[in-house]
Amino acid sequence: MSLTAIVFLLCFLAGLGLALARHPIYGLYTYIAVFYLDAPGRWWGAGLPNLRWALLIAAVTALAMLRLKPDPARTPWYRTFPAVFLIAYTIWLWIQTPWVLDQDLHRECAIIFTKYIIVYYMVYRLIDTPVLTADFLLAHVLGCMYLGLIAYSTGAPGGRLDGVGGPGIDDSNTLGMHASTAAVAGAMLIFAMRKWRRLAALVSVPLILNMVVLTGSRGAFLALFMGGLAIFALRPRENLRLFYGLAFLGLLGFGYVASEAFWERMQTIETAVKQEEDIDKSAAGRIAQIEAGFRMFKAHPLGVGHRGFAVLSPEYLDPDFLDKDGGRSSHNTFISALVEQGLPGAVLFLLLWLWVLKSCVQTRNWALRKRPLLDVSLMTGICAGLAVVFIGGQFADFLKTEVQVWLLALLSALLYLPNVALGKSGARRLGPRDGAPSISAQRPAKWRHRAYGS
Repeated sequence: MSLTAIVFLLCFLAGLGLALARHPIYGLYTYIAVFYLDAPGRWWGAGLPNLRWALLIAAVTALAMLRLKPDPARTPWYRTFPAVFLIAYTIWLWIQTPWVLDQDLHRECAIIFTKYIIVYYMVYRLIDTPVLTADFLLAHVLGCMYLGLIAYSTGAPGGRLDGVGGPGIDDSNTLGMHASTAAVAGAMLIFAMRKWRRLAALVSVPLILNMVVLTGSRGAFLALFMGGLAIFALRPRENLRLFYGLAFLGLLGFGYVASEAFWERMQTIETAVKQEEDIDKSAAGRIAQIEAGFRMFKAHPLGVGHRGFAVLSPEYLDPDFLDKDGGRSSHNTFISALVEQGLPGAVLFLLLWLWVLKSCVQTRNWALRKRPLLDVSLMTGICAGLAVVFIGGQFADFLKTEVQVWLLALLSALLYLPNVALGKSGARRLGPRDGAPSISAQRPAKWRHRAYGS
């Protein structure tokens, strides 16, 4: 066993112990570290036990949270809309099991969504102050910086950056989208935070942008661009000189790290939009896959289960659009939900993103009413991250991507902050009440953040 593996194992055990003995939030951050370090996929993890590290720390953290008293001034986690979506979607996945086309893959997907319910529960319950929200986003940014360092050292030998991320983010399209959510979140942390948090985000974002470039993903590029537009639309109305200055520096930085090969690949977007005769095979294939998806749905309105699109694709797609294995995924998240989970899955999917759109409108209202700068900045970064997931999902299947669960939980956590009067913003009006203290009051003194930006 290598020295790195020994250090990882000791830190993991320390996180487990602190989660049980002191406070579950230690377990949450250990979970994030495990997600990004991906010990089974690194050279140094060869001698480690073959465990489901992330699932183990998530389960232990959830058990440790049972001793925390809920805050009566805060909406219970299971009554927030994203939680309702996750629970309903997961139940439907299990209901589908008898008739799906690929039992093993579908069961694996149902297990993943069951885990996501636990992850959502952990994040929503433990992140109950704006600064803790910022800290969680910073952990996400630092994790992507770690992947960015690996990408910087290895480059993209095959022209596209694959195999750098862990499970679920190891392909170039998903990694590019995932990193883009960290880029927009990091930008707002640079704008809103102070001292070491700002410095950490400032160091991380260039490496993350370089990783997005190395993925060569057109979908990720468009998603990052739209995330930037979301930031501009939802931005706080304070410190505008700093905001525009940072935006200008960000554009310069992205232009510097972008290679000639990257821009050549991005030019195919314009070709696809103009529908010219030399439209590339990839773009034409995406259009054919969407059309095939609607035909599949018409034949199977209750869905065919996870990865069912790939199973049916030889029957509905021209052989020119199939991959070397004779199948093809949908490359569109909504089409995947429509075909694989049928009408119930598609309806739940649309309702979720309508809720996100409503939250974006609420964020803009917060900005116009000049709510606290940190609150608005964090909401802006999270909504921009979800915009990245949505736009990226038009070019790849991101139905199972975990970062959207984190962002949805953080968004709900901010919308239902305890002991804060939110007025007519769509969230329940809250105020001090008698009863159990908030989660932040129950954690050790070092975790109690009293001032924004501290």
